[in-house]
Amino acid sequence: MKKSFLLIVLLAISQIVFAKPNPNYKSGNGTIISSTEKNGIRTTIRKCEIVDIIIGDLLDEEYRTIYESYTFDKSIGKLKDDDSINVLQVCKIEYLNKPKDEWGNQAGEIWYKIQFEKLTGYICVCKEYIGKYSDPYYENRYEILEEIKTSKKWTVRKMEQTVSVWVKLNVRDKPGLEGKKIFMLHDFEPGTRSPQENYEIVAITEETETIDGITDRWLKVQYAPGKYGWIFGGYASVERGGPKYYIPEWTVAFDLTWY
Repeated sequence: MKKSFLLIVLLAISQIVFAKPNPNYKSGNGTIISSTEKNGIRTTIRKCEIVDIIIGDLLDEEYRTIYESYTFDKSIGKLKDDDSINVLQVCKIEYLNKPKDEWGNQAGEIWYKIQFEKLTGYICVCKEYIGKYSDPYYENRYEILEEIKTSKKWTVRKMEQTVSVWVKLNVRDKPGLEGKKIFMLHDFEPGTRSPQENYEIVAITEETETIDGITDRWLKVQYAPGKYGWIFGGYASVERGGPKYYIPEWTVAFDLTWY
């Protein structure tokens, strides 16, 4: 009897110790509303409230059908160009028993719960494999990592992507001009090497700052192996289409509207 009781206690403790904590979105967009797993199907629903998105050519015809739920069982409407919708939630469905694709992406679907006129329903925007660009909250993108206080408060959020730097740019130990200079990017004579240098972002500030008339965010980059610092995003660029940063609200709105 005592052994059985002890086993139950140890099992309960292990569940607490090894349980994966929910990502921190402070009850805002990205907050996990529910997460269930049954028969090899994991369903994760997150809060994602965005108003007045205008439907455009970036939303292909096959993704415009509105369904009663996040299944293809019953359609209740269809979107057309210039319709205005509100997004309420992002629903990710993963088919865990199906093989992944050649890039390691899980088979599944991404659904947006939307309001359109008097309808509340779901549109499926990804039907096969879920990758880092099809899932707005891929690996808890944009969760809050920490807060840094200087003369102002900086909310640091998770962000993994590449930016390009074409000019000399100070790296600082903290976001903001109050941060101490610790390194200089692009510190070489013109013409001696490629003018474009690429760096990986690991975090981004929620707050913006205006420097030299440019308003942007501060980016935490890896400027050397194992070394990280902050640069002003106004002097960095992205050499691709789409939003500059993969902020979930930006990517959701972009995928639905006009190019």
